[in-house]
Amino acid sequence: MEHAVSRDPSFDVPGQSVTASSALRLPPGAPKPPVRILVIDDERSFVSGLARLLRREGYTVDTADNGTAGLIQLQAHCYEVLLCDLRMPGLSGPDLYALVLHQYAYLSHRVIFLTGDTLSTDSTAFLEQCGQPWLSKPCNVVAIRRAILHVLHAITPHTARLEENEDVPTLPQSG
Repeated sequence: MEHAVSRDPSFDVPGQSVTASSALRLPPGAPKPPVRILVIDDERSFVSGLARLLRREGYTVDTADNGTAGLIQLQAHCYEVLLCDLRMPGLSGPDLYALVLHQYAYLSHRVIFLTGDTLSTDSTAFLEQCGQPWLSKPCNVVAIRRAILHVLHAITPHTARLEENEDVPTLPQSG
């Protein structure tokens, strides 16, 4: 049900009425609000630098220093992208991702994993199974930017590490 919204009559356009739902819509061509990103990682210096970099790029950035704190942030805010460390004490990246799949399904294809652990069998198996993009730490700004744009544009899922000068890889189609 729509309700009339109080307005300044000097902004009235003949033949148009303002309702609660139309007042909340952005007009065509209006700048979109910044993309909100949650960075979840237990390495504080990495998080601080990454958050600063992303804010300079125009993103709104929140941070959490572990999976549990990240889950609390997810309950409080709506995010377009999650950058999540794979290995953290307590609630790990894979455990948090399982919760995202069940409780925040709209984010399931908007998670980018960050990891310094590329040799572990468990890590590689998880990354292959989940199909989400991942970056090896330390990572450069070009790779981060490319991964964020990739998930924002919802290109097909993939499991390869994103490199600075690589195109975004995709899984082979089984047929």
